[in-house]
Amino acid sequence: MTKQIITCTLILFTLVVYSQNNIYQSLIIDEKYTRNANSCIREESTLIEVESEKNVVTEYKKVITVFNEYGNRDIDAVVHYDNNVSVNKLEAIIYDQLGNEIKKIKKKDFRDVSAVDGGTLYSDSRFYFLEYKPLNYPYTVEFTYKTKNKNSAFMPPWQPISNYYQSVAKSEFIVRDLDESGLRTLEKNLDFQDNISVEKKENEIICKAQNLTAVVKENYSPSLASFTPIVHFALSRFYLEGVKGEASNWSELGKWQYEELIKDRDEISEQTKSEVLALTEGVEDTLEKVRLIYEYVQNKTRYISVQVGIGGWQPISAEEVDKVLYGDCKGLTNYTKALLKIVGIESNYTIVFAGNEKRDIESEFASMQGNHVILNVPTEEKDLWLECTSQDIPFGFLGDFTDDRNVLVVNENGGEIKRTDAYFARNNYQKLTGDMVISASGDLKADFKISSYGTQYDNKYKLEKKSVKNINKFYKSYYGHLKDLVIDSYNFENNKREVKFTENLMISARRYANKFGNRIMLTANALNQSIGIPDKYENRQTPFVVNRGFYDEDTLNIKLPKGYTIESMPESKNISTEFGEYTVNFSLLENGDIQYTRNMLLKNGDYSKDDYSKFRAFFIEVNKVDQSKIILVKKT
Repeated sequence: MTKQIITCTLILFTLVVYSQNNIYQSLIIDEKYTRNANSCIREESTLIEVESEKNVVTEYKKVITVFNEYGNRDIDAVVHYDNNVSVNKLEAIIYDQLGNEIKKIKKKDFRDVSAVDGGTLYSDSRFYFLEYKPLNYPYTVEFTYKTKNKNSAFMPPWQPISNYYQSVAKSEFIVRDLDESGLRTLEKNLDFQDNISVEKKENEIICKAQNLTAVVKENYSPSLASFTPIVHFALSRFYLEGVKGEASNWSELGKWQYEELIKDRDEISEQTKSEVLALTEGVEDTLEKVRLIYEYVQNKTRYISVQVGIGGWQPISAEEVDKVLYGDCKGLTNYTKALLKIVGIESNYTIVFAGNEKRDIESEFASMQGNHVILNVPTEEKDLWLECTSQDIPFGFLGDFTDDRNVLVVNENGGEIKRTDAYFARNNYQKLTGDMVISASGDLKADFKISSYGTQYDNKYKLEKKSVKNINKFYKSYYGHLKDLVIDSYNFENNKREVKFTENLMISARRYANKFGNRIMLTANALNQSIGIPDKYENRQTPFVVNRGFYDEDTLNIKLPKGYTIESMPESKNISTEFGEYTVNFSLLENGDIQYTRNMLLKNGDYSKDDYSKFRAFFIEVNKVDQSKIILVKKT
């Protein structure tokens, strides 16, 4: 027995010692790396060497341990390539929890697929990615590659914490400017933890991080890049598919982009010129001219991605768009710009990071940035912004795709950072009015209208083009708290001039009100129960942000069942905080109905994690009042 205990102890001791020096095993791993983690980067190293303006070599290695099925997405074993990027080495090795190799995956075994969808023409952009289905957890993947890139205009950032729920044992990122092309950096959030460093030598930058615990994604968490460490890189002298560039500020970079990507691509056929001039003939108002041309483009063209030209950054010519009647964001923006020029209206090609999560062009760091293009039209009152890829979006409306963020405006004078329109809380307005009838059996019938503006319009206007099946599915989900919901009728009004979408609805639901004895109990707020209570955190890790606030205004007349009167009705309530305001009123009308009014304002804002408990308390109080009951009693 004693020998067995000694043997087991020696095995355990050996395993522990072995594990401390073996990044491929995962059976015994420090608890700090498993806490709140789906995966752990055991080791990550990137070496980028700029050998010349036309040759950038990247060597990459990542060893990652995956703890559960959610961590599979963190492996991110993907390598992009095209005519300018060659993949010279690519390999993955899978290890079991003891660190034993169980599978080796060579380059030929990676999936090789197009990097674009079926709506893209002419693209040679592709990527390799690892497709592996684990049999057991945890397991470890070692992923390595080496690439050569003929272009040097784009440099990847160092972002050691790139995923929520992922710990990082060690991360190293080295950039060597062997060609002395003017390596520049922008460093942000390096004070996130003490064990993060950036060392600058002559023509070399070394970034290191270690012992980073997983960050939990909490309600209203901001993007990781806004508060975790990130270092951006760029070269002042660079090369992009046959074109040399030199720039170290936005004015110079914008000038280069205009001269090399946009200039002299605005020729239009004589027929189209005649059509545009006829369309705007007699129109004196500049804004109306812009509107007419914008809607002309919407009706005439369609969006399809066309990844040709200088790395997908150069728009196809306006003349080509005019001929084929399609284009991507670059081509359609340039086409609209060319049509406006015909009638003497100047506009500017504008580069933006598009997406529901707001992301700024880094205004302090001139470099090739962005993933989308829109059009800027300066007017006497303000800048007008046009999204040129949609056939449906109203004139001058951006929605949540490109709102409230720094963008790069490009013209012959150079580049300038501007900010797109923001939709603040009261711009994102929803007004609900209608009647609700409660039967003696507790059933509900409602005839009401909802008008939506701002980003609330953005959330709704696409309903008008959905099938009956999908519309019913949408409402049954939205009003999921109503039992046996039936959408009796609906129709929509889309007023693009006012950017207003109106839903006219008649619905019915069984047993909405609770009946007990000779009493009926109901919640007045039957039609706008969209406010949920944010999760509670004992020790919140992240700050929180309300990207887009809103303002809801509801007025509902509640008709009582025959033979019933009001036994009790909630008191009116007003709640005012730094995060928003809430007001509810109950009043008795002359005809015996109850009028219920509810106003809810949630403000945009960036807040400290220390204020989260107060923010959550506001929602708890609102939710409590939203659920307050009216009690009816049968007349005797």
